Amino acid sequence: MLNLKHLASHAYRQYELVTCINMLEPWERKLINGFFLIMLSLVIFSSFMYLPDYLQTLMQFITPPTWHSSPENSAYVAQKMARS
Repeated sequence: MLNLKHLASHAYRQYELVTCINMLEPWERKLINGFFLIMLSLVIFSSFMYLPDYLQTLMQFITPPTWHSSPENSAYVAQKMARS
């Protein structure tokens, strides 16, 4: 447990040094960290919500037609591309 705490503390110090937020006032640091956390959470949320559908559509275009030869799949892909 102590090693994990030390590792997290070291990672946060490295983050502060790389982004140079260690030179800012505490309220500015909180504002920038909050903005970073909001952006990170939006990226993670969109990855879980939209990436599987995009990957499925991409795989239907990349794979040979014999793997997905039913006409329903072609209509599905055309419909997904029309929405994008």
